[in-house]
Amino acid sequence: MLLLSLLSYADRSVLAILSPTILADLHMSVTQYGVAIAVFSYCYMAANPMWGYFIDRKGVWVTVLVAVAIWSLASGAHALMVGLAGMCVARGVLGFGEGATFPAGLATVAETMPPEKRSFALGVAYSGGSLGMVLAPLVITPLALHFGWRATFVFTAVLGMLWVLLWVGLKSSGLYTVHERVQSSGPRVQGVSYEGSGASRWNRDLFATIAVYGLGAAPLAFGLYAAPLYLSRVLHVSQASLGHLLWIPPAGWETGYLVWGWIADRRRARGAGRPGGLFAAFSVAGFSILLAPLAARCAYPVTATMALFYLQMFLAGGFVVLSLSDGMNVQRKENSGFLAGAAISSWAGITGLLTPVLGRFFDRHDYVAGFWLVSWLPVAGTVLWQLLRIGPALSARDQDKDF
Repeated sequence: MLLLSLLSYADRSVLAILSPTILADLHMSVTQYGVAIAVFSYCYMAANPMWGYFIDRKGVWVTVLVAVAIWSLASGAHALMVGLAGMCVARGVLGFGEGATFPAGLATVAETMPPEKRSFALGVAYSGGSLGMVLAPLVITPLALHFGWRATFVFTAVLGMLWVLLWVGLKSSGLYTVHERVQSSGPRVQGVSYEGSGASRWNRDLFATIAVYGLGAAPLAFGLYAAPLYLSRVLHVSQASLGHLLWIPPAGWETGYLVWGWIADRRRARGAGRPGGLFAAFSVAGFSILLAPLAARCAYPVTATMALFYLQMFLAGGFVVLSLSDGMNVQRKENSGFLAGAAISSWAGITGLLTPVLGRFFDRHDYVAGFWLVSWLPVAGTVLWQLLRIGPALSARDQDKDF
């Protein structure tokens, strides 16, 4: 699952890493680029719950095999882009296929790990995404400089097919085993009447998770898609130099996954309550991105700016892990794939709305307005989570009884 998420984010980040070069070569504006990212996001949004549903019904192995084959072909098709229409089609199919990534990761963690270890395990499974973004600039940039940007997309398609061969090899060797799930007709926790762990997939706690994930992790969209253009246009960083810098924000994301996953497991072991206080602290700390214009004018503008981007991604990683960890604690395990799909779908929808707006701000050089927008979204997500959540999380013992 770590390698799966690594492949997913490496594939989707190539366009962002090379966006200054590709937009110039194809004579496209940042607004048009934002539209293409929005197409990816909407297809990704629609696909996540669908793939999650099939994972819950058909299993991880066959579902992910099909998904990776689809998105690898779509990634290679980016090499044929000649304008906005081709970029939108390639990004749309890529987003559809990659929608299986995180539902598969959460379903695997829910099936194979005890409750007291799931948050850190989820951080490990999902950390491949941020790790992929750390490694991608270091590999993709020199590849593009030597062979052209189109060759980089062929390279990602080959990596996808190699992953498929590995996946098939695991199955044929017997190392991949399926553990049958025990289906329950509803919660069986003695003395607890809890709507969030009911038989229905749809409940208030699901919508609480959707809100805090989608809005709380929204700054990831800036780190993924807008940071390269900001560094290029405001700090005048060259395409070659971007390859040495763009690993820093996803390193913050990677650290956030592991650190907050570890903290979530420790909180659960101590019987701590739900993570509303942490969500509020993340939201307040997120306003630090407003210091970016000051950072651009200081003695070390690139270093200061990258530190702010690192912090923003670190906080967003916390929103991801803690929201899904909390969601796993209050939902039935056999719905784990759908839970992840619905939550990540909300983030993709927010990203689809956000990126064209950021694109218009960037075309007008109104970067401060973009920073304010990115800062307020986690606040909205935290408030909605507080309004929608039902009650305390179930204990590990009660979860096992329910299962």
